[in-house]
Amino acid sequence: MRLPCYAPSRLPGAGVASTKALLDVLKDNHEKWHIFFNDLRSHNHVSHHVLAIWALGANKDLIQAAYKYDIPIQKPVIKPPGVVDESNFNDHLGAEEYYVAYVDFFKAKITEKGVSQVLENYVFARSANIIDGAAQNKQPLMLARLFDGAAHPMIHVGYGLEFGLSGMVVEGLAQAAVHEARDAPFYPASLFESVSAVDTLASKVVTDLVLDGPKSPLAPSKPKEVHLFDIMARILKDDRFKAPPADAKNFFTDTMKANSSAIVEYANQWTLNLDEPHNVHRKIEQLQWMNSLVYSVSGFNAPEKEFFADFFLMHLVTSSLFLPSIVAYLTPPSQKLFLRGYLTISLAFWVSRRPRSFNLDVAKFFSADLAMPKRPSLTFESPSWALVPGTATANQWFPIIQDAILHQDDHLCKIQRAFMHFAEQYGSRESGLEDFASTELPGANAIDGSLFIRAAGLTAKAMGRVISEDEGMGWDR
Repeated sequence: MRLPCYAPSRLPGAGVASTKALLDVLKDNHEKWHIFFNDLRSHNHVSHHVLAIWALGANKDLIQAAYKYDIPIQKPVIKPPGVVDESNFNDHLGAEEYYVAYVDFFKAKITEKGVSQVLENYVFARSANIIDGAAQNKQPLMLARLFDGAAHPMIHVGYGLEFGLSGMVVEGLAQAAVHEARDAPFYPASLFESVSAVDTLASKVVTDLVLDGPKSPLAPSKPKEVHLFDIMARILKDDRFKAPPADAKNFFTDTMKANSSAIVEYANQWTLNLDEPHNVHRKIEQLQWMNSLVYSVSGFNAPEKEFFADFFLMHLVTSSLFLPSIVAYLTPPSQKLFLRGYLTISLAFWVSRRPRSFNLDVAKFFSADLAMPKRPSLTFESPSWALVPGTATANQWFPIIQDAILHQDDHLCKIQRAFMHFAEQYGSRESGLEDFASTELPGANAIDGSLFIRAAGLTAKAMGRVISEDEGMGWDR
């Protein structure tokens, strides 16, 4: 399988022994354990954990230790009551006891048709989502299932596509199949009627919002594109989102019931012109900036603690890492469905975590001194003959990555890997550039490429630094 453009780099460190250990773990996990590790449908993260630290340079012992740490909570695979084939594919959607049956189904289909065709046929096709005349609880809704559970099926598929592991793509699609379609209100039937119709609507919204400029039909002006920062600013001002979720425990469900139509409305405002390959990655860049800002700036501005490491907003960052790997396998119409669908679920989680998540004082975040503190075990005073005598830490990312590899929490290595990649892609960006500064988001002119090292440092401190034995408080819920 091809390595997608814009896929994250892999740090040196992994060798023959660690790669063998990785493949042994992936095989053992595939054969022994279910995709959910408990009756609450919490997700098996074994493969995510070992792939993330392997990509960061972990050795054999660390990979084996990570698996050993994760094993006790796993649930054995369940022998399915029957097989899944074309004739009954929709009959067992959402039924976790059929997970292995869906694994067998997708394994055969990918062998026969290839990954791209399977994604088109069983996730993005109208027939994979809508059956005319069927009751709502009988609709297949595979796109909604892909994004369900904080986008875990999508993340799993993304790992498979990034690393060229068709077995993980199979697992991810099977996971989507046995997920409930709880997010269905965010993906109405109209979304699958015509992708171009959605884009026409978005274009009309943009045109209606443009108040200045020539009106002559002989010399029409090109409407200003709606940036994701524009959409964020509009949501922050919208009174429909003023009140926090009524049910704090079930914040996402409450938001979906109360605000799904408004969230879809805003997602449809995003200008998503993918006529050139470069535009696809421009739009992905917007998503990665937006989700990183939402997590880090709102966490930093939280009133109750130094940094609120939101467990749910963290998944917006980790999932956005896989956008380039997935779009590389999709047709242009499916790319549009995928990216707009992903934006919808990202906005939904951001809105659902209000009021804290709406505390986006961007200027305050970027004016704060967030230099990484020294770590005694990794720092030293460079000698007089060094390029800069007395320097303690030459690269702030080194201790962050060391912490991420060694930490027991499997989400930490994933988010730090994402921030490292975003820093590699966008870290040299200066503040005040026109594409951000001209948006409606207050403080957007202050945004620069330091976002990612700032966010990574705050996250490392919140989670606890292994290498300097500083205990953290863990993820905040």
